[in-house]
Amino acid sequence: MAKLKKSLLQRLQLNHAYGQLVALIFIPIAIIAAVGSILVIQETSASARSQQRHVAIAILSRYQKTAELLTYAVEKKPEIQPQARNILMRMLNEPYLQRAALLQADGKILLSIGYQPQLTWPKITANSGFIGPVHFHHNSIYAAKVSPAGAQPAWLVIELDNKPLEIAHYRVITVLLITVFITLLLLMMCLNFYSRRWIAPLYEIRMQLQRLNADNLDQPVAINSSGELRSLQKDLANMLKRLHYSFLELREHTEQTEDDLRRTLDTLEVQNITYRQARDQAVSANQSKSVFLANISHELRTPLNSIDGFIHLMLRQNNLSNEQNLYLQTIRKSSAHLLALINDVLDFSKIDAGKLELETAPFDLESAMFDVMDMLSPLASQKNINIAFYFGNDLPNEVIGDVLRFKQILTNLISNAIKFTPEGEIIVRARMEHDDFGECIIHFSVQDSGIGVSGNDRKKLFESFSQGDASVTRQFGGTGLGLAISKQLVHLMHGQIGFEDNQERAPTEKGSTFWFTAKFKVDDEQEAPHIDFSHVHVVSFLSHPATANIFRHYLENYHTNHSEAFSLLDLFSRLHHLPADEYTWVVVDHGGDTHALLKEIRTRYQGHLAVYGYQMSLEPNILSEFRATPLYQPLSRSALLQLLNNQINFEEEDKESFDGQGLHVLAVDDHLPNLIVLEALLGELNVTTTKALSGQDALNLIQQRLDKKQKPFDLIFMDIQMPVMSGIDTTRAIRSLESTLENVRFPIIALTAHALADEKQKLLAVGMDDYVSKPIQIEQLIQILTQHTSQHFAEGNNKPAHNTALDHLDPEILDWQQSVQLAANKEDLALDLLQMLVDSFKTELNEMQQLIEMEDFPQLEHVLHRLYGATRYVGVPKLQQVSGEFEQFVSILRKERRVADEAFIQETIKHFDELTLIISQTEHAALSILHK
Repeated sequence: MAKLKKSLLQRLQLNHAYGQLVALIFIPIAIIAAVGSILVIQETSASARSQQRHVAIAILSRYQKTAELLTYAVEKKPEIQPQARNILMRMLNEPYLQRAALLQADGKILLSIGYQPQLTWPKITANSGFIGPVHFHHNSIYAAKVSPAGAQPAWLVIELDNKPLEIAHYRVITVLLITVFITLLLLMMCLNFYSRRWIAPLYEIRMQLQRLNADNLDQPVAINSSGELRSLQKDLANMLKRLHYSFLELREHTEQTEDDLRRTLDTLEVQNITYRQARDQAVSANQSKSVFLANISHELRTPLNSIDGFIHLMLRQNNLSNEQNLYLQTIRKSSAHLLALINDVLDFSKIDAGKLELETAPFDLESAMFDVMDMLSPLASQKNINIAFYFGNDLPNEVIGDVLRFKQILTNLISNAIKFTPEGEIIVRARMEHDDFGECIIHFSVQDSGIGVSGNDRKKLFESFSQGDASVTRQFGGTGLGLAISKQLVHLMHGQIGFEDNQERAPTEKGSTFWFTAKFKVDDEQEAPHIDFSHVHVVSFLSHPATANIFRHYLENYHTNHSEAFSLLDLFSRLHHLPADEYTWVVVDHGGDTHALLKEIRTRYQGHLAVYGYQMSLEPNILSEFRATPLYQPLSRSALLQLLNNQINFEEEDKESFDGQGLHVLAVDDHLPNLIVLEALLGELNVTTTKALSGQDALNLIQQRLDKKQKPFDLIFMDIQMPVMSGIDTTRAIRSLESTLENVRFPIIALTAHALADEKQKLLAVGMDDYVSKPIQIEQLIQILTQHTSQHFAEGNNKPAHNTALDHLDPEILDWQQSVQLAANKEDLALDLLQMLVDSFKTELNEMQQLIEMEDFPQLEHVLHRLYGATRYVGVPKLQQVSGEFEQFVSILRKERRVADEAFIQETIKHFDELTLIISQTEHAALSILHK
């Protein structure tokens, strides 16, 4: 349709101004002329017919009486028809009258004049008095009724000629045609004037514009029009002049720009040469930085190795005073903190240098996550923060990846959550995001209810050496590298890391959620075991909603019959109906007065009972008294399965000991303190050590033993960076010496503090068997000696760290076994917690004494509550009891809302004296352990 319309417009040339003008003038005038002509013709025809009718009426009226008489006479005397016809003949004198007649009612002709034999009169049958016009043979017939007295009615009929009407009609048409012709002639004259006045100049302007180009813009424009078009032509001429000048300026600028560009390209070429040289220098500097990182890592870790080793050796002495032991503990903590900071910086340096590579090995994903949370749970327990752990049931049990780096990411996120959460909860989740053939992407999230992150500080979260704001560093410490390192590690795992504000998800929530994804390889042949505990019935009351939801979800997956109590009263009412068999469990959480809760439960129920809580918060004596099983927080599926299978193991695994009797080790290091530390550590393992301060000394010692036919060294510890002859050169020389001997090979272990990831491959490539990173730990030595001298060691049980001292301790004052159990069976952590408690005694007593003197008992209650909370993480039953009773006594003022009187103050002093005595006894017992 559109093509047809376009074709029609082109044929009619209506897309041009002249065609549009013709169409806009001729078409309306033609329509008006046609309509007007039709109306004129109709009106003139109607007027002519009306005039003819009046003429007919006038003729009939004039001859009506005559017709009546003639009708009567002819009817009465038919023989007088000729005389009557002659009388009627006078009607022919009327204009346009062709003939006339008198007709009876039945159509019979009485008289007729102007008669034509071939024509007959039409039959008149109408009842009206007048008829007409009746068109008959191109004429019009009119009739009038005649009613003579004494005779029958008749009709006077006349026939009028229509030629005058036709002549008038043609005359009107002729006039109209002449008018139309004159009108068209005038229009053509107007169009001719209009086209010469307007359209022709427009075409000329158009042709001039078509002839324009860059070379003839300066040519003058012919102006031959008038009026507005003349102004338009003048404006066009001025515009072309401006364009011409602008074009000339543009040409000049272009030439200038080309010159400038040519000079710029020459300058860029010179700069590229300079940049190429700078790049070469940067590459060289980067290589120098890598060498510097390797050297500085060695230089930083080497003195730390000596410091940590000597501290370890001195702490094992039995003749240290309390003050010396305190100093050494402080130095050890500071050394460990410094080592952690150095490790963060060196890890970041590895990533920045692109030297960090991930190792791949199968590992249990759920166990790895739970190990991290179990390690950090004491910190959460100290702050009374609830930790919940959800592991999706569609996740694989075993994945292939770098478990150490994965734990490092998770440790950073969870430790940050604990650090910045003063109270509330932390929920760790793991769920499947994408499962593909041979690999999967797993989504991990750590949600806390802490202080959150402000909008302006979110952009700096994953930047190096940055935290939320400066006050965070002052309040919580840290290098600000944890999230930056985690981000780089996540990218190496082909994942993403991000942050969400909990308030954006729900306005009532606090804190933040850090999440990351990681890609792992999986074995598609893994099959999830079918676990069915439909025969087990569990009744639970867990006050923490997140833990309750996870507990419910796990039990649903295991098809366990599970019912939840909504309150303690609801729980107590359910206990009466529970059977005390091996397939029924009651699970409650640790909170409030555990002793009273378990006692109340045992009055109603004697079956399986589990208490959920942190290991440091659950008191073994109370659990043993009421035959309750501990279910440690955070909840793991393996612990839950052991609980449902009644496979709880309370016995601790025996630790392995190493006896290096008969081993002879060569230690090579240019730093004498390191050799002393290494010799002392190996001496504790009954290993004989020979020291060498350089690579050349080591070669001489080896050669001397070979010359004397003595037994070769069983193992060589080789420092890497030594003057004159490095550890790598020494190793190559030893391997070269071995090639001349038969059945002799020295296991060489590198002592390195290098930070780069490819250092291990370099060391193995030059002939070393393994490496130990500084500072050296005794566990590392045992592992190396066990692996590389397996024919010389034997397994045994470790001796207790504390033997005779524990036998003289009063368990009411200091129960060391309970302290270890509260520290998740980690003796080092138990020692740290005990040391922290002892360190706080002096400050707490001074503050309490000042508050009693000031009679500030609300603040005194707060300090006592803090001390009571600290005693719950260490096995000090008497101190816990006395501090708790003192707190309950002071809280009387707040609960009863009364003012302290003299009796209350004296009783407070009495409680304070008793607490001071117990603290003194506890401190004395603690120092006997801490100084061993």
